[in-house]
Amino acid sequence: MTKEIRSYCGRRYDTLEIVKVGVKEDRIVSLETSSPAPKVDLPWIAPGLFDIQVNGAVGHEMSSANLTKEGVVETLDKMLRDGVFRCCLTLTTNARETMIKASKTIADALEEHPAYRPLVWGIHLEGPFISTAEGAIGAHPKKFCIPYSQELIRTVQEASRGLVKLVTLSPEYPNVGEFVRFLRSEGIVVSIGHTNANGAEIDEAVRAGATLSTHLSNATRHLLPKWENYFFAQLADDRLNASIIVDGFHISPQLVRTIVRAKGLDRLILISDQSPLAGFPPGKYSMELCEFEIQPNGKVTLAGDPNLLACASFPVSNGVVNLSTIENLPLSRVYPLATTAPARLLNAPKFSSGDGDFLQVGAYADFLLFNVVPATFGELGLYDGRSFQTGRFDFEKIIWRGDEVRFETSRREVNTTSF
Repeated sequence: MTKEIRSYCGRRYDTLEIVKVGVKEDRIVSLETSSPAPKVDLPWIAPGLFDIQVNGAVGHEMSSANLTKEGVVETLDKMLRDGVFRCCLTLTTNARETMIKASKTIADALEEHPAYRPLVWGIHLEGPFISTAEGAIGAHPKKFCIPYSQELIRTVQEASRGLVKLVTLSPEYPNVGEFVRFLRSEGIVVSIGHTNANGAEIDEAVRAGATLSTHLSNATRHLLPKWENYFFAQLADDRLNASIIVDGFHISPQLVRTIVRAKGLDRLILISDQSPLAGFPPGKYSMELCEFEIQPNGKVTLAGDPNLLACASFPVSNGVVNLSTIENLPLSRVYPLATTAPARLLNAPKFSSGDGDFLQVGAYADFLLFNVVPATFGELGLYDGRSFQTGRFDFEKIIWRGDEVRFETSRREVNTTSF
């Protein structure tokens, strides 16, 4: 039985043109365009998002000995409901055996459920080659941090069937240039993060091929030297792109503006740093390595310490709206930071549908229809927790491979406890 053509109408996020899209099965079969009309009452239509830092969701942690194939699929279901059509599933610092097993589980899940394969561009190893210094280590377990190991990379890459595409490391260990060149020779993009390195060590990593700073300004000490420090060294380096978490908690509006002015929009990438607790209500949760708490405003911290951040609970789309609000920029200027910018960094096609326009006859029907709910900051900015509300997308439709994504989900329960 032949499926009927379904029609969707919206205004393009980039040109403001009104478009009517005809979809049959998994493809766009017709496209009608009319003149830009910035004030019409229609939802935005835009490509799916690309998030290069997803630690987990709905109770599933990627870097876990307990990760299951079902957990990978449920996490990717959450990504689809967030409008994320491509991501890097992120393995944070853990025991060697755990990271190897988790990478294999991800690969097995994608092999068993091939419909989900296009959603995963690759695996992001955030550690274990990171600093053990206070502040720089963040919420990573110190006992599993190690110096560089080509053998571990090869083993994880074999277990994941070649999925490792991005590695975050600290340049403070000996022979960083050699290790970065090795990673680049393996087709892996190298990022600097969770570091206590000095300027010379950072420069050596960049000259060897490092191209990104992971969640720049986070995983740092509260007090840094005035003249030279690892944050300034990365902020001032035009050779480095920077990923940032603009969820309203990881970076203040003032620092967001500073980073935007120093880097420019063309060297920035928005990430969620989404935690395994994303999708759950406020409360205390016991996970594999430690206990976490989601504060009433959505801030994720280590339990008992409301100031120590531990990943995030909001999707990357919130960062798009928050940055647009903070900088008073149109959607067309900010949206690429969560779509084409990460794609360019990782040598991926521009959009999930390919390198052409995301709306063109014959392309996969992959697009979002949404309204924007702006962020509100209150008189004291983010410190005014009663007034701050993160910006977000209010989805009308999410179209993935021609299908309308269902928003209902049966979430797996995680162990909640009161400490």
